Amino acid sequence: MKFFSRFNLVPTVTATTTLVLLLALAAVSWAISSSISDRIAAQSIEQQDANLRVAAEILSRDMSGTTVTYGADGNVERVVMDSIPAEFTDHTMIDTVGRVTDETATIFAWDPETKDFWRKTTNIIKDDGNRAVGTPLGQNGAVYPVVTNGKTFRGEAIILGTPYYTIYQPIFAPDNTIIGILYAGVGKAKITAFANQMVTTIGIAAVIVLIAGTVLMAFVSRHILGPIPVLAKSAARLAEGRYEEEVPYCGLRNEVGTMADSLSVLRNAAIEKQALENRAADQRATADRERDVREAEKAKDENQFQDAVERLGAGLSRLSEGDLTVRIETPLAHRFEKLREDFNHAVERLGETLVRFRTEAHEIETSSTEMRTATDELAHRTEGQAASLEETAAALAEITETVSSSSKRADEASAMADTAQKSTVASRAVVNDAVQAMSRIEGASNEISSIINVIDEIAFQTNLLALNAGVEAARAGEAGKGFAVVAQEVRELAQRSAEAAKDIKQLITKSGEEVESGVKLVNATGETLTDISEQVAKINDHIQSIAMAAREQSSGIAGINSAVNQMDQVTQHNAAMVQQSTSTMQHISDSSRKLAQLIGEFRLEAGGNHAHSMRMAS
Repeated sequence: MKFFSRFNLVPTVTATTTLVLLLALAAVSWAISSSISDRIAAQSIEQQDANLRVAAEILSRDMSGTTVTYGADGNVERVVMDSIPAEFTDHTMIDTVGRVTDETATIFAWDPETKDFWRKTTNIIKDDGNRAVGTPLGQNGAVYPVVTNGKTFRGEAIILGTPYYTIYQPIFAPDNTIIGILYAGVGKAKITAFANQMVTTIGIAAVIVLIAGTVLMAFVSRHILGPIPVLAKSAARLAEGRYEEEVPYCGLRNEVGTMADSLSVLRNAAIEKQALENRAADQRATADRERDVREAEKAKDENQFQDAVERLGAGLSRLSEGDLTVRIETPLAHRFEKLREDFNHAVERLGETLVRFRTEAHEIETSSTEMRTATDELAHRTEGQAASLEETAAALAEITETVSSSSKRADEASAMADTAQKSTVASRAVVNDAVQAMSRIEGASNEISSIINVIDEIAFQTNLLALNAGVEAARAGEAGKGFAVVAQEVRELAQRSAEAAKDIKQLITKSGEEVESGVKLVNATGETLTDISEQVAKINDHIQSIAMAAREQSSGIAGINSAVNQMDQVTQHNAAMVQQSTSTMQHISDSSRKLAQLIGEFRLEAGGNHAHSMRMAS
């Protein structure tokens, strides 16, 4: 690039373009010449093969005993002859070959004496006008060693001073010995003449194109690149600071117009730059004054920021110590005022929340104390109920023994009825004993009714106690849910006890009716003692019924005794659960006191609404 920078732009571009065009034409000419040469060589080979086929075909037609073998490509592959005449008196055959191919053809015969091939017939004419018959091939040429090995020779050869593209095909005898050569040639001058003509035409066309391209490039370069030197001079003037002249070629749509527009922009920018420099000098002084003012404002802002940080830090320090009465009353700078308000609002909200926590903790503590008192009272009541159930169980045990005894005596009465017929006096005594036993059974039935009333009263008190416990558990909220479940179970058990007592009372009533019926029968038996012998059988049946009823009473009372024992166990279990609930209430009460103590560590607002403000010096 430095080398080309020594010359002007238009001549340099023109010369460079001409050189490039010359090299391109030379390359194209060389490529065309090479292609023509290759085509000529291929054409010569094709012409040789064609001439050889024509010569072999005419030879096989005119010479008897001649056999020609062709290859897959249609060319002659092998020529076999019985013999070649020692002399051809008529050369019509070879002239026919020359007339058809318009080229030379020759038949050689092998001479064992001279160890060479001699021309026997040919259409090649010597300088003296005679045929070149009787001349040898020559052992020193390139053809001889190839043909004597039984191979076909192709190549250029000079025959009688004339260059030819030749082909020499060996002629074999039937015993596979070489007896001659069939030659076909193509004159090199004919083929090269066309090639020379093509090369000459291409060279002339290349020279014309080169001259026309050079002239056209010089014209185009002058008109297209000509404005560039003018723009270069304009740019030099702008570089020297001479902005009074306008930039030429502005408005063109090509690169030259773009360059001109760019130079015009630079010129306008330079003019504006001078104006800006003048204004900058004035603005620089103004900027210095404004900078001093900003520095003063910055120092003031720094002082305000430091003051805000210190006062907020002091407030946060007191807040970290648990003092929720702290406030920042002195206003801060305008941009920090929102921060002061947010701090005061956050502390106020936190104090109100802790006050509500403290109130709720006191309420929880009070409620837990009430629940603990209620559970203690429930425990005492449950213990009293358990004692009553124990007494009831003892009474039921005595009733069971009495009923069992009544059953045994009924059996004895039945046995005595069997012997009543033997002794009326003894029967009368037995009847008296039966009357007394029935009286005792009636008394025992009355006692059982009293016991049933006691059981019913116990069930009523248990139901009432479970109802009170459910109310207390509801007041306790979440902490009393477990106790509410226990109270519900106790209430259901009391209801079942009442229902069982009702059923027992019905059974006792039925038993009393049976006993009353037995008493009437025994009295009737006493009044009709005179007829006892006739009625013994009936009395025995009634006594057996009485014994069966007594046994049923004994079984029912045993069931009542088992139910009462079960109620006693359930009551004991309820008492244990009441004790556990009491312990839970104690734990809740302790936790409430601890929560109140933790909240008490904070210094809260007086009355829970207003704060003692912290005043900070500004």
